Amino acid sequence: MQTLKKPSLFRFNPWRLALWSSVLGLLLLPLLAMQFSSEVNWTGSDFVVAGVLLAGTALLIELGCRAGNNLAGRAGWALVALTSLLLIWINLAVGIIGSEDNPANLLYLVVLAVTALGALWVRFRPRGMSKVLYLSAALQLGIELVIQVADLGAAPVINTAFALLWLLAAGLLRNSDPERSDPEA
Repeated sequence: MQTLKKPSLFRFNPWRLALWSSVLGLLLLPLLAMQFSSEVNWTGSDFVVAGVLLAGTALLIELGCRAGNNLAGRAGWALVALTSLLLIWINLAVGIIGSEDNPANLLYLVVLAVTALGALWVRFRPRGMSKVLYLSAALQLGIELVIQVADLGAAPVINTAFALLWLLAAGLLRNSDPERSDPEA
């Protein structure tokens, strides 16, 4: 009689090792750069914020990989996490609209909040999440429209790039849905 092995939460996985090693490597880069250049000047709080953002993103990627039932689903969830990280990181570092101190950059929190709350609302189901991400892409482009009309600046290339990332993630998740029977749905 064969006994089934319970999957271990902590079994060796080379992808997991690569993911968490990347987080550590990215945190060590500015520390190393500070040894050779006075232009890189991170404080302890910079490392804490970066660590929280990178570790949080890695955790979301791990959870997404567990939720994704195929390569498209895993890639879609990873892209959602990485796009969110990139949007936060750019706004904290230099800002998309003007400088990082421009309060108009807070508009991008709407995109992130809708994405996060939408994921909870649809219970992380691929089909529902793809619709949430379509909304995220529309909001990203809507922000560009708002900043153009309000004459707050312009960031059409970066907002379009982010909208395309949201749409790519939506397409990946939509195509990963095992419940989808109609290929045109």
